[in-house]
Amino acid sequence: MEFLRSLSAIRYYAVVALLIYGVFLWAGLNGVRLLGDDNENPEGSRTTSSRGGHARFYHK
Repeated sequence: MEFLRSLSAIRYYAVVALLIYGVFLWAGLNGVRLLGDDNENPEGSRTTSSRGGHARFYHK
């Protein structure tokens, strides 16, 4: 019983962590990008490669 009482001090952190995990899980299953996008090209660039328009990864 003492162990359960000691866990009550971190229950709010556990709830917030589970909520954040749930949001990322939901977003992943629904294809929603929360952190960034899939745009591999810098703004305004034109790609003329033989790979059908796929450029190398551009890191901003």
